[in-house]
Amino acid sequence: MLRAQFGNGAFTLFTPGHVISERYRVRSELGEGSGGEVYEVLDLQSGAVLALKIQQPRYLESTNTYGLYGEDVHHEFALGASLGGISGVVTPLDFGDHLGRTYFVMERVDGFDLGEFVGRSQPVSSIRSAAVLVQLCTVLHQVHSRGFVHRDIKLENALISRRGVVTLIDLGSSVPSGEVPEMPAGTFGYLAPEAASHGVAETSLDIFSAGCLLFRMLTMEFPFLNETGHVMARRPLPVDKLVNVDPVVQRVCVAMLEWDPADRPTAAEVRDELIAVLPNVSSPVPPRLSHDPVRWWWEQLQWQEHAPMS
Repeated sequence: MLRAQFGNGAFTLFTPGHVISERYRVRSELGEGSGGEVYEVLDLQSGAVLALKIQQPRYLESTNTYGLYGEDVHHEFALGASLGGISGVVTPLDFGDHLGRTYFVMERVDGFDLGEFVGRSQPVSSIRSAAVLVQLCTVLHQVHSRGFVHRDIKLENALISRRGVVTLIDLGSSVPSGEVPEMPAGTFGYLAPEAASHGVAETSLDIFSAGCLLFRMLTMEFPFLNETGHVMARRPLPVDKLVNVDPVVQRVCVAMLEWDPADRPTAAEVRDELIAVLPNVSSPVPPRLSHDPVRWWWEQLQWQEHAPMS
């Protein structure tokens, strides 16, 4: 489903204290969009604080149409389960139905989306942008290696924890690579030129969207703003807006936004190029972080810049 960059003003039904399926007590609403509402919930069985995504309440849809929306939620749960073991993808934990609305439960990421992160920085420095993209493309490489295309990469679909760890969310639009999707997907401002042709879904779609994400982090603007959903005429990239960006980051961003999908790098190539921009990680790693050097250099970065995430 194609999305605009603003909320839909949907009416939410669940307030703090409401218990879903006699197990999940709502604590607060985390967000909402065309794909459903997301709540922070307390699992009354385990005591864990989790996130619960539930389809939007029914308005004027037919029973069959509303049932298909529920299948979309189930699809996201099933895909998340199939991508189990990928660090940086939220693990789905439970699935069910409440008051006729399909939902699934997943891990709760303690942090905020990249949209909020960018809003705090305005714009984000080259080194911090590289830190985010290295992690995002590490996750994307694994998703692509499993044979899937996300199709809706954007700031709001990536969370960053207070320790700087990036998590990719909202897998509802994902399809197998090489498949011709039944419905278009994506968000205006992030759409690849070929997305509007409704052809085969390729991993290069995600690379272009991630390039738009990177460009927006660096400049606070979109490189190309297609608000029609129709095929865009070829246009030059406004590279002048990247004049103050690190040369490596600039080169990678331009490559990700190549008009021809065949000319774009893979997620792994983006990751490997941008790692060179990051602080040296050869220093001894504290035992508590030895399993994740990305967190180590991110914490070092925060210390160097005296800009904690909290």
